[in-house]
Amino acid sequence: MRMAALSLLLVFLLALAACGGTDESPSTGATTPSASAPAGSPTIAPPKGVPVPEALSRFRCDPDGAGTYRATGVVKNSSKARTTFHVTVFVGEATGATPTATSKAKTKELPSVAAGGSVDFTLETIPAAAEGGTCHVQVLTAE
Repeated sequence: MRMAALSLLLVFLLALAACGGTDESPSTGATTPSASAPAGSPTIAPPKGVPVPEALSRFRCDPDGAGTYRATGVVKNSSKARTTFHVTVFVGEATGATPTATSKAKTKELPSVAAGGSVDFTLETIPAAAEGGTCHVQVLTAE
């Protein structure tokens, strides 16, 4: 019985030793993350308003052959009052990161669209992010 208890204790100690970490201390060259200034900042404040994706139709966004993109589409006002819309197009990965000089979105204001009316829009020379990506569009009614 004493031998079984010693064997069990030995197995326990070996298992405990296997779970332990190493004695190595962290590298002295390690750095801690710190907040830094954004890589770029928008030239204008982003548009504010209520998202109305259902107002958008016939949206196209294609490279123009010069390293930028061209977006076209139609916005329809389904409300009973004149409405101003903001259409914003971004080409890149949708990461939520702060825009840089090569990944800025472009916004076009479509003022005073008649109730029940629609308007075509075109945004030219939309810069593409250096890492590539796809076209993203947002349609807002102005506040």
